[in-house]
Amino acid sequence: MAEAGTKLSLEQRIQPVRNGFDAFKRGDIQAVSDQFTDDAVWHGNGTTQFGGEHRGKQAVVQNIVNYAKSYQEIKQDLHDFVANDKHVVALVTTSASRNGKTYKSQETFVFHVNDQAKITEAWAITDTEQLKASLEG
Repeated sequence: MAEAGTKLSLEQRIQPVRNGFDAFKRGDIQAVSDQFTDDAVWHGNGTTQFGGEHRGKQAVVQNIVNYAKSYQEIKQDLHDFVANDKHVVALVTTSASRNGKTYKSQETFVFHVNDQAKITEAWAITDTEQLKASLEG
């Protein structure tokens, strides 16, 4: 982590995002939670339970937990990270299954990472409506 008054390197800015994806893959929800600030906000697309705004670390983490509980065999192939002095973009190929059906898509996640290497805001650019239609319809 950067000292007071110094900026994070791009790799330091990417690290909490990478840590969060790795922790999700391991099922370590506490480690996922540790990447966010207490007042973090998660923005999701669509009208499903994953859409809309989730405000505060507890709501953000609960949204992630609900996603993990709703589907099976969730795989996230991290294609690349792109970063600047405020944001990290994760390009991800995601697949999930439920009731014998599988859904796969290319997704983009944008994270605002503060100078303490914590995620303060996230935008999930995913098609939650198609996910729901494909796996629950």
